[in-house]
Amino acid sequence: MGKHAPTKTLTQARGSLAPPGPNAYARALNKALEIFVSHAEQSFDDVMSNGLYAIADVANIDRLLVCRVWAKERNSAGEIYRWDRLEGGTAPVSEEMKVLPVNTALKRWVVAMMNDSCVSLRRSGFLEDEAAFLSPHGVMSILIVPVFTEGDLWGVVTFHDNKNERDFDEGCTALLRSTARLCVSTIIREEKTKSLERAMEALRRREMITNALNKASIIFLSENERQFTDIMHTGVSLIADMAKFDRLILYRNYTTNEKLYMSQVYRWDRDLGGSAELVDMHINVSYEQVLPNWETYLASGNFVNTPSRLLPEAERGILQEYGIVSVVQIPVFVANSFWGFAIFGDTHSERYFEADIIEMLHSAAFLFANAFIRVDMDYDAHTGIHNRQYYDDNMKSIIKHLSRSGDLLSLMIIDVDFFKQYNDTYGHIEGDKCLKIVAQALSHTLKREDDFVARYGGDEFVVVLPNTHEFGAKLIADKLLTAIRNCNIPHAKNQVADFVTVSIGVTTGKVAHTHKPSDFMKKADELLYIAKRDGRNRYSFEQFSADNPATAS
Repeated sequence: MGKHAPTKTLTQARGSLAPPGPNAYARALNKALEIFVSHAEQSFDDVMSNGLYAIADVANIDRLLVCRVWAKERNSAGEIYRWDRLEGGTAPVSEEMKVLPVNTALKRWVVAMMNDSCVSLRRSGFLEDEAAFLSPHGVMSILIVPVFTEGDLWGVVTFHDNKNERDFDEGCTALLRSTARLCVSTIIREEKTKSLERAMEALRRREMITNALNKASIIFLSENERQFTDIMHTGVSLIADMAKFDRLILYRNYTTNEKLYMSQVYRWDRDLGGSAELVDMHINVSYEQVLPNWETYLASGNFVNTPSRLLPEAERGILQEYGIVSVVQIPVFVANSFWGFAIFGDTHSERYFEADIIEMLHSAAFLFANAFIRVDMDYDAHTGIHNRQYYDDNMKSIIKHLSRSGDLLSLMIIDVDFFKQYNDTYGHIEGDKCLKIVAQALSHTLKREDDFVARYGGDEFVVVLPNTHEFGAKLIADKLLTAIRNCNIPHAKNQVADFVTVSIGVTTGKVAHTHKPSDFMKKADELLYIAKRDGRNRYSFEQFSADNPATAS
């Protein structure tokens, strides 16, 4: 890199333009200095623009360019600032000048400037390569001033006179040298200020990202009775606001016949107000069916970050179904196994997500998957209510607790009437939808915190009502029957109605320490059989006693 050398000026033939006196140069420099050093309330462009007018007027300059040397060993440089009298001062940087062409003229000038020599040229003395470079820009005379920082060539400042052929006299050259250093020092100061501002903004952003993740973690990892969709809605919204995405889709993997399948398990949509219905066509499908290019890619730990239109046709088509314009797709690994993936989508603008946001989304994807895994242990993925495991685990503690106080327990078994015929008529996808509607109707009918409904298996549900007497159990059974009837789900093969109905077995009794959950379950199952035998679409009740006959209602 070049070092400072004694100052020289290379000139061609002398011009006849009468120069201003030295006092005029000094006054102009002082005026420019005053503007440059007292610019706290002005923008960078205004400071440069106003400060350079004082210089340009006295030195008869029409245009000034600041060019930064990017790679001195290749003589590479580019324009980073432009001042133009005709454009009123600071002007847009020329696109064609952002990277200067490497030509013989430029190489020759650089050799001279590496010795801290200015290059002064006039049109009548242009060499052929100089004319080819300068004439298209209307240059009549030009002074090219090198600027060094810490002994290295930082760049050059060029001063253009587009009206007169002339040489730049000694006083003018000294003025323009000082102006060049003033311009560069102002630019460097602006760059450092912006760099500091970017660093501070990065720190603030990092703090905001960390805070959002911490708050989301507390929501996802806390032990409470909130529904999975409520927990996800609250937690995802925190991350979405920070990362500025509009869609989240979570998939989990499973293997069947040595083929990898995926199933959509959660969907969040800002336009729909948060947690959204799953898309049936993306449940239990193989990768080769819908995402043939991503199975191996994601399984290898790679992520996707791109505008959707740049993706292969299959993947692009899936994302377009959700209106996703830009996507980040993060694989999730649990116990070193490819568990699934999360899709984060921007539906408004094409972009690549920033590196710190990608890092955040990796953490968020794992949080989302972990939340689902924890809920999946207690909830049925298809219906959204508690599963058989939850029932088994909680019934043990309920029996133990109620046996100490001798309190009552009511238990129901519920079965969808003629559900096999429903599946045969409408198909398994509609069958799954039907079960979900039934499950949610049952769940929403229960109002007390300790009461719960669980999917026991297939189309069978169990309702647990601690501390509930006979009248209360019968009242709730009636409400459950009505809730299902009011769903008005068409069922052409139902032999007791034109819509979906259920049958219920209900029992109530005091809990003793000798009782097991299976005792109540066996009794309720017997009563369910009686409800079906007596015509379905009804409940059958009996006190919890092994010898008493059951009756239907």
